[in-house]
Amino acid sequence: MSVIEARLTQRRLLALVLCIALPVVSLAQAGKPAGPERFEQEILAFEAADKTSPPPKNATLFVGASNIRRWTSLAQDFRNQTVINRGFGGSYMRDVLYYADRIILPYEPKEIVLQAGGNDLNGGRSPKEVLADFQALVGKIHARLPRAIITVLSIPPSEARWSQIENIRSANLLISRHVATDPRLSFIDLFPHMLNAEGLPRTELFIEDKLHVNAQGYALWTSLVRWQREIQVLAESDRKSPPPVGCIVFVGSSSIRLWKDLAQDFPDYPAVNHGFGGSQIFDSVVFADQIVTSLKPRMVVFYAGSNDINSGKTADRVLQDFRAFAERVWARLPDTRIAFISIAGNPARWQQVEEVKAANKLVEDFARSDSRLAFVDVFTHMLGADGMPKPEIFVEDRLHMNRLGYDIWREQLRPYLKQELRPGSREEPLMTVMGQLAVIARDCMLR
Repeated sequence: MSVIEARLTQRRLLALVLCIALPVVSLAQAGKPAGPERFEQEILAFEAADKTSPPPKNATLFVGASNIRRWTSLAQDFRNQTVINRGFGGSYMRDVLYYADRIILPYEPKEIVLQAGGNDLNGGRSPKEVLADFQALVGKIHARLPRAIITVLSIPPSEARWSQIENIRSANLLISRHVATDPRLSFIDLFPHMLNAEGLPRTELFIEDKLHVNAQGYALWTSLVRWQREIQVLAESDRKSPPPVGCIVFVGSSSIRLWKDLAQDFPDYPAVNHGFGGSQIFDSVVFADQIVTSLKPRMVVFYAGSNDINSGKTADRVLQDFRAFAERVWARLPDTRIAFISIAGNPARWQQVEEVKAANKLVEDFARSDSRLAFVDVFTHMLGADGMPKPEIFVEDRLHMNRLGYDIWREQLRPYLKQELRPGSREEPLMTVMGQLAVIARDCMLR
């Protein structure tokens, strides 16, 4: 046999092997579940874990695709809540629907946080099909758990799937419109928070695959899930009773929220209370546009940081986040002044006092670098002769202040406000503009 004939024979044999092998491969692929059954092993693993350690009822259950499954810090991020993670990577909205009887309903959660739909679109399903599966899922849940709150995280924008952005926007719009028909549903639009000034995905929120979020992305999602209802309440209050342009916005954590006599303490100034209890500085960064810049205030009085340090954040991180807050405000309102009330020392968290002092020092130094900033020291005025917090200015929890404590804050803030703002200046910004226009008009007439 010649060399050429031998090679022809080898090729015929190879072709014969391929003809036999391809049907076998096809049969093997055909044997793999193409529908929701492909997740059966993961669901069985959830059920086995539940038998070993049954989850409690009335928890907050997170369910959906890989961005939920990969949320490994969930328990820490929501440490004041009981949370259950039932994310399974690669899942569609219809897969969540299919397994709802096994990974949602048995837990009887009080709230369900859902993030799904992106894989559906990536797999060729239409926005209307995603909506139909979502509606069916909601119907199944509320048939068994009529009081359950369902919070939907929108399909997020990502660089990896930017070519599908129109379908993503369409699906989000359809779902948000359906959510608006039922008070038990809420929709969190991730787009305003995950796109940069150019309207593109913020790369710093994603891991290397440009699809899944990183720790910074999860911090953003945590803030949105935790506070969106309180922010909506504040926004609704502003809508019903719009604060005057040029007001003073007090923003921050519970010590601001609990300042019930704020308006009476500063009767000469249009003070607005936008505190939300338990919040950290980063939360005010996330919601700055909704609770600060949208009001176009002349001044912001800011108090937060104690919760940050209590959660394990460093003094450097406190400064970093406050700097981000200031920059966020100035991006929209470059002339707005910001007064930072020093982080208070309190008996309940006195073991953290050195980190508190370090954070206050860093913010005070930062405030000296910009004339639009001020640092208002209340820390030293809340201490007694023994250098310890005055016990009589705190309520029973030894963390929050009573009226005596707020009297100290009022007295430390009042000179600063008097120096920076003229009393009764609610209409001053408008009058200033009108006066300038009058001067221009007069000059034109004289010419």
